[in-house]
Amino acid sequence: MKIYVVGSSKNKFLPLDNIREKFLIDKPHEGDNIDFLNPWYCELTGLYYLWKHCDDDIVGLEHYRRYFVNNKNQLLSENEIRDILKDYDVIAHTSKQNNSRWTMYEELGICCKSGNLNKIYKHFLCAIKYLHPDLLTKIDEMMKRKWHWQLNMCICKKEILDEYCKFAFEISNTFLSVYDINNYPLRSAGYIYEILIWGLFLETHNYKLIETPVKVI
Repeated sequence: MKIYVVGSSKNKFLPLDNIREKFLIDKPHEGDNIDFLNPWYCELTGLYYLWKHCDDDIVGLEHYRRYFVNNKNQLLSENEIRDILKDYDVIAHTSKQNNSRWTMYEELGICCKSGNLNKIYKHFLCAIKYLHPDLLTKIDEMMKRKWHWQLNMCICKKEILDEYCKFAFEISNTFLSVYDINNYPLRSAGYIYEILIWGLFLETHNYKLIETPVKVI
């Protein structure tokens, strides 16, 4: 089991256990990586590296400030994770508790860390339409909601992560083959994956999902 906790060498991490490993975005990584995209793709650079370089049976992604925890607010342990995944396929987290006033469509136009996201959303939508035109109705349904699968965080069997990454980075490659990432706000692609592509994958596959609490430090 391997969980990457993404952050920089300047960040403060919680003490990590034997199943968690820091993925430092400000350090170079050997082999197949997308380090150069980190200013826009955020924690997805860690997800990509996990996909390409990890063969553990169960894998996951957390942030230096956000961790999956149990009902005692302690990091989910290896035994707890294995017990959960006997009955479920994916551990994830939603924004339902945030009680947002806005739909995801409205969120795109609201001033946030990534700036106005309408342009990059529309261009990613073009890539999805080219690859998966059958998903457009589901996208519209999701974007009208006031919650989303949050943080690009997950814990699951490696084969599920492989399947997601093939889906997610095929969309990315199509987007990047047409559009120049330098024309978009920093962090913007990571946010599009969070509010749209991660949830789109989860909700169009027959996985049994469970939401666990997330500790924010």
